[in-house]
Amino acid sequence: SIWMASDISIDDQYLWVANRRLSMLVDFALEIADQLAKSDTELAYVAELRNWDKTEHCNGCGFSLDERFPTVEHKKFWARVFFDTARAVFDRKLGNQDIAFWQCSTIGDCYVVGRMLCYGVRRDSGSSWFPETINASEHTAFFDRIDTKL
Repeated sequence: SIWMASDISIDDQYLWVANRRLSMLVDFALEIADQLAKSDTELAYVAELRNWDKTEHCNGCGFSLDERFPTVEHKKFWARVFFDTARAVFDRKLGNQDIAFWQCSTIGDCYVVGRMLCYGVRRDSGSSWFPETINASEHTAFFDRIDTKL
């Protein structure tokens, strides 16, 4: 049924999304991951998710972030991917640009997944880590230009 939902989860955190939304999030994340992956390790991460998408992904399936991205390094890479995917949707670089009603919720879903992955990194590594994203780079550049000292 097209009305079935999938859950994106880590520990006791869940984000319920429609099947089509999960498919869209994975497709968009793979597109951005193709652009961001630089090392052989990152390219392997992208290949792993693409293989899951082609062979295991089905309507109503769960998307456990710990299962899909089992290591801290996996989670770090995919956190950056999901945050930059949100930004690409915001910049109107992904998806159907003839309509806009889907964009806000897609940006929100990508951002929540990125935050869930950051939680997983902190949980597994004990460090308060945040990815170097497009938004983080722009934030740093903006505040480096202004004098914030009193």
